[in-house]
Amino acid sequence: MHTSNQTALVVGATGFIGKFLIARLLRDNVQVFALCRNIDQQAPQLQQWLTQQGIAHQQLNFIQGDITQPNLGLSKQDWLQLKTVNYLYNTSALFAWHLTMQQAKAVNVDGLERLLDSVSKHCQLERAVHLSGYMLTLDAHLQAAGIYRERSEQTDWPQVYARLGAYEASKIQGYFTWVKHADQHNIPWTVIHPATVIGDETTGEIPSHQPIAHLIRQVKQGKMTAIPGTRQHSLPLVSVTMLVDAIIHAAQDPSTHQQEILVANPEQVSFQELIQMVAEHLQVNAPRHFISLKLLQPILKWRWLARKLDMSAEMLNFLRTEQLDLERFIALNQHWNIPTTDIKSKIGKTAAWVSRSS
Repeated sequence: MHTSNQTALVVGATGFIGKFLIARLLRDNVQVFALCRNIDQQAPQLQQWLTQQGIAHQQLNFIQGDITQPNLGLSKQDWLQLKTVNYLYNTSALFAWHLTMQQAKAVNVDGLERLLDSVSKHCQLERAVHLSGYMLTLDAHLQAAGIYRERSEQTDWPQVYARLGAYEASKIQGYFTWVKHADQHNIPWTVIHPATVIGDETTGEIPSHQPIAHLIRQVKQGKMTAIPGTRQHSLPLVSVTMLVDAIIHAAQDPSTHQQEILVANPEQVSFQELIQMVAEHLQVNAPRHFISLKLLQPILKWRWLARKLDMSAEMLNFLRTEQLDLERFIALNQHWNIPTTDIKSKIGKTAAWVSRSS
């Protein structure tokens, strides 16, 4: 790969995936602009983290902006600084359960439209990479929610938000928004659909708000008394290390132009096995019994009960029985040569990180 010709704008720069992506870009000698909503707080934090990783950050520049604002809240001088940007990486997302439709759409849908419309006026992009999610690859799931890829403009989005919850629905709607506006502006785009992200393969580092970290804490604290779903259910996984590698390769690969790629570790485990691995590394007892998702979902619609159980009905959608179609990623990886993750040991590192941090 030759990344030295890149000048990259990273949106969502101080988030979990964003900061690991920036670290990799800087290692590859790329000039990076990081878009931050609060530059005074976020810039020193990211610089300190990079220093701790042993990564020089002389080629990292910070721009204060917000994708929910017109023109991203940037001045003419800011856009002059960004005129050499030729690669856009969007890792931004508002993630939380129980968001309203308006809250989620402001960032995960309307923000993407503003981002592409603004950047198209000031930069000559060779590639714009957007992080979406693996639920977009499950056509039967989308159809059951009332979404058809070929007729997405006919989707009753308020109904979809009510069915799936605002976070998942907004991520799905955001995907269609990204493709539509990138095409309108003739921006070469690539969409990455990551599985649920686990920690760094070396350190296990993962932020406390990530879904897998929440799951690990539940097991550690004994709050998971039964396993949601069945022996056939799984939570597809990818390490942040593998994901960032895939993003970097996909951005440089001509064959991924106007393509979407599901990125997950080819070796997957059932949700039950995942819980057992976490419990083993934490040296606690794993739950042995299962609870039906059809029973659990209506129970969790009672907010006070969901809080007491430390769960959300929205999170249950991400437990799947379908086999992921990784054919495209596996074919690309014959050239990319990203190593397969040893799931058991890396889950252990993630669990150890969460345990030390909580």
